[in-house]
Amino acid sequence: MEHTDEGLIVDMLTGMFGDAHNHNEYRHQISFDCPVCSYDIKGLDKGDGKGNLEVNYGDHVFKCWACAETHNTKGHLGWLIERYGGKKDKQYYELIRPDEFVREEKQYKKLRLPKEYHKFEDVSDIFPEKRRAMNYLKSRGITQEIIDRYDIGFAYEGDYAGRIIVPSFDKEGELNYFVTRSWNPKTRMKYKNPEAAKEFLIFNESRIDWNKDIWIVEGVFDGFFVPNSIPLLGKYINDNLWEVLYEKTKKDIIICLDDDAWEDAKRVYYKLSGGKLYGRIKLVKLPEGKDLGDLRGVIPDNSYVNLEK
Repeated sequence: MEHTDEGLIVDMLTGMFGDAHNHNEYRHQISFDCPVCSYDIKGLDKGDGKGNLEVNYGDHVFKCWACAETHNTKGHLGWLIERYGGKKDKQYYELIRPDEFVREEKQYKKLRLPKEYHKFEDVSDIFPEKRRAMNYLKSRGITQEIIDRYDIGFAYEGDYAGRIIVPSFDKEGELNYFVTRSWNPKTRMKYKNPEAAKEFLIFNESRIDWNKDIWIVEGVFDGFFVPNSIPLLGKYINDNLWEVLYEKTKKDIIICLDDDAWEDAKRVYYKLSGGKLYGRIKLVKLPEGKDLGDLRGVIPDNSYVNLEK
């Protein structure tokens, strides 16, 4: 193939993924072993031999016929190059990428804690709303030491009235998110959280020691009961967190989602267990109906599951 832009893209792809399984130059289509299926999920450095990743380098799109739903990338070729290419590949692709595939970053206002946020220490113990908030936290097993360590506050007026407020700080110590949880069991909206770039969020990254074991948990309240934890704020791991864990983690990663999210926990396990993290991912299956708060962070030995058997 001539060294046109398309020819250079093919050279980049073969440099990243090895020899193509099929290549139709007329249709600008080429296929490889999918890196997500082979490397990220199965931990196979040399691919799985199935050739499920199909790239159309004329249209700058791709699709894996086995795991397309896991990419969450809208099929843009730039995602593959950004994730798996070298520095020169990324620089070159920036020059030739079609304008319609330039990532549009949503603009968010600078995040601030709600004006209604109060630290518990700043409000009198005789104030009824403080007692309600404290009773709720005690019912969840949250102690004064946890309140102080995580800067947990509450609101008794305004848009966040009747809610516990838990802030998150990025690696620079700047506020990057906060979670609010109603303590009224009859409230229809349990959580009311701000608009922010959650696809890049690492909750309380400033508190993480990358030289120790890291726990991946589902919610913020789960993270209070195990050391060095990162809440997903859901059941999926965003690409930014995946990359940071891959690059920075020095010890093991322990995944512990709620008991009703076992299949989701396994997906997170497989997404993390490839490459240099292989063999360093542990998976915990909680007893039915229990969460980390119920267990106060004491994990039964028989809860650890080995998926490599």
